[in-house]
Amino acid sequence: MTSPQPGSLLAVDIGSVNTRALLFDVVDGAYRLVSQGAGRTTIGAPKDDVFFGILNILRDMEAASSRRLLDANKRLIRPEQADNIGIDYCLTTTSAGHPLRALLVGLYPQLDIAGLRRAIAPFGMDAVAEIHLQDGLGAHGRLNRLVHSRPQLIIVAGGTDDGARAPLLEMLSLARQALSLLPLGSRPTVVYAGNSRLTPSVREMLSQQVEVILAPNIRRADGALSLDGLRVALAEAFAAHKRRLPAFQQLAAMSDSGILPTARGIETLAAYFSRVERQAALAVDVGSARTMVTLARAGKTTSAVCSDIGLGHSAADTLERVGEAALITWLPFHPRKGELAQYALKKGLRLAHVPLDMRERYIEYALLRACLRYALAKLDESPRPSLLLLAGAALTGGSQGALNLLLLADALDCAGVMQVKVDAHGALAALGGLASVAPNAVVQLLDGGILQHAGSLIRLAGSAPIGRPALTMRMKQSNGETSEREINSGDVWHLPLAQTESVELRLQTARGVHLAGKRRLSMRLAGGRGGLLVDARLDALEQTTAMTERALLLLRWYAAASGQDHPVAIPESWLAPPED
Repeated sequence: MTSPQPGSLLAVDIGSVNTRALLFDVVDGAYRLVSQGAGRTTIGAPKDDVFFGILNILRDMEAASSRRLLDANKRLIRPEQADNIGIDYCLTTTSAGHPLRALLVGLYPQLDIAGLRRAIAPFGMDAVAEIHLQDGLGAHGRLNRLVHSRPQLIIVAGGTDDGARAPLLEMLSLARQALSLLPLGSRPTVVYAGNSRLTPSVREMLSQQVEVILAPNIRRADGALSLDGLRVALAEAFAAHKRRLPAFQQLAAMSDSGILPTARGIETLAAYFSRVERQAALAVDVGSARTMVTLARAGKTTSAVCSDIGLGHSAADTLERVGEAALITWLPFHPRKGELAQYALKKGLRLAHVPLDMRERYIEYALLRACLRYALAKLDESPRPSLLLLAGAALTGGSQGALNLLLLADALDCAGVMQVKVDAHGALAALGGLASVAPNAVVQLLDGGILQHAGSLIRLAGSAPIGRPALTMRMKQSNGETSEREINSGDVWHLPLAQTESVELRLQTARGVHLAGKRRLSMRLAGGRGGLLVDARLDALEQTTAMTERALLLLRWYAAASGQDHPVAIPESWLAPPED
């Protein structure tokens, strides 16, 4: 017998900089967003308690609505009472705080270790070390690695249920020896997801020393990987770790869901869209401290969470990792000596800083491109999505929807037609977390437009001389008006298209140019904040050698995407040679 679905739902997400609270309730028979609030995350000095920031947000939500959420003792009122008092269920997600340090143990790197890396990605864990039969270390070297890596979590996998036992037992014996050498207060939790026939041995060998969480074997009899059971165990370990931290203890007491990782919720929703739409979905979340991407298609999800790549806390780390050359490619000027490093440092120190002029704006956009490209390179495969889900203030907070489409086109190394949805309310993680608690609520909220349709991106691939036609478009808009347009190689073209409008397209590419391998396509596309953006730049940027050429191209593309009639004038100082 299933438990009844809760009525009112409070979802709280704690990011590195901002905390958001969303209140969902049934309105006219369907779940809708009825109230929301946001404020600074209060982790670190002086309070170091995320609940303090949440309390301020909930008080603001009470003042802005007729609903009481807190009692006299600053606790959530549950269950919901008459006259809009209280809530039924509280779900909490977070990407704040230091990532868990995980040590991966398996038999073979291309099977067990690769599977464990995929499994931990949506939890934002750092794989600080790994040991396996091909690591070349020997027993003594593996013992040293186990001890000196100081993991907070050891995850063990290996072998099928009817496979050999001896090699995995040797690894477990090393783990037991290493645990005995660590102080009692700093011993890691062990998650076991290997040969299930060894489960009694795992309990006997390790449970006297540390907490052991058992998960189903990630390797099926046919050799394929099954990670769902392990991810349930990892969610338990993640929540237990957060619960022990002073900054999260009050939050843990408030939460009905346990503390879930933000990235895991986003991954769940990307998988939902891929399954329902029967197409590949790519979710992108660029934050202050972390960048996360998830590709879901054909029943498989692959995620990458880069815990030191971001536009605020991690701006300086991002620049150090990607290198200045990755940014300079997208700048219409020669940066002054130390200019990029100074801007990244400013972003880390002043988290609310926004670009003050066009020069800083181009540096910001270049940094955003670098974050996206770095994270996408961490995926196991090149994404070829038909649906893009955008999260994080960097991609959802601005008013220039078409410009965000252009930045995505810069980061994606693929061609085709992509629909784009924007998570303007910060609801992706909450919806993913609610999927197992209130699935009907998730469906109704999505149907009700909790995610905004931002527009469509058409990106060409191939090669054609700059200035020559690359694409012919025949268009019929929802008002019946028809037209035809040629788009040249090296150009960006934007068609404003309101949320209530649509357009029927017949596309024909020139010789040497294609759309995901096709030269002809017909489709109907809906409007949105970004309208329709056609990216026919191909390899135009790579063909430029002089700064003047590059600057003219970048400014022309920016003008096309931002709706300007003419490009912004280039100051002469921008084109001056770089300083020695």
